[in-house]
Amino acid sequence: MGAGDVNSMVKQTLAQLLAMHADQISDQDELYENLGIDSSTVVTLLLDLELACSVEFDMEALQPEHLATVGSLAEYIRELQSAQIEREG
Repeated sequence: MGAGDVNSMVKQTLAQLLAMHADQISDQDELYENLGIDSSTVVTLLLDLELACSVEFDMEALQPEHLATVGSLAEYIRELQSAQIEREG
């Protein structure tokens, strides 16, 4: 899954969760401030993204900066995918 694909998947997942259109969400949108995500919604978002992006989030390794913006979350998912490929390779 390429960089653009991950960003699109994050936006689509957020859009479904928040009942909005994916084109209303930008990479710079802050999850908590701009999109109004709360802690319970984050858990649902992460579970949905695990399925959609074929990754597993380690809740102990997850840092606030990973959840700062749509773009930072997408970047973290790409890092997880790369690490998974290396482990399997």
